[in-house]
Amino acid sequence: MKKLAVLALAVAASGCFLTISADSTPIDSSAINTANNSGSATQNITSNPAWAAALPGSNWVSFANTGNPSTPGFTTLPNGTNAIFSQTFNLSGTITAATLSVLADDTTSVVVNGVTVYAAALGGSYPTCSSVQIGCLSTTEGTFNIAAYLVDGSNTISFDVFQENGSSYGLDYAGTVTTTPEPGLVMMLSSGLVGLGFMKRRKLS
Repeated sequence: MKKLAVLALAVAASGCFLTISADSTPIDSSAINTANNSGSATQNITSNPAWAAALPGSNWVSFANTGNPSTPGFTTLPNGTNAIFSQTFNLSGTITAATLSVLADDTTSVVVNGVTVYAAALGGSYPTCSSVQIGCLSTTEGTFNIAAYLVDGSNTISFDVFQENGSSYGLDYAGTVTTTPEPGLVMMLSSGLVGLGFMKRRKLS
């Protein structure tokens, strides 16, 4: 899920140099990454033609075939239906940046580690989906900075997706979290490499 990129690592007779880059962790909706509490498995769905295209790296998801009304087996959920979709992921190091974009039909809340970052737009106008953030169109896409709500360790992001005006239903989200190694880890690695440098100098002398 995540990769620690080592940009440069050099051990020389005179010492050593260690440069460690930031770690990037993707967050994206998919049948594989996203769980839900409906009792049915999360599935990637064919989107309603009126919806915005899925965000880069993600899929529109639901717990049934609720996207495009033209597909065989399409299911219309009753108004008032809601299900919680979630993704849990681990982070290591200091969180330096975290962005999240969200689309939903009809609308959704966003909760990060138990904190409501955005409340669903209930009771509003739903010409296609919610007419304000968060809806299913590019003009009603929700974009959030969630760095302050994340922690070093296990994190869970949840979406309470509501059906408010019939027809289609679905969720799409994508984001990226950037972390850097803890200073103590860098110091420990650097100290080890300094030792290797001295050992190499002794062997060469």
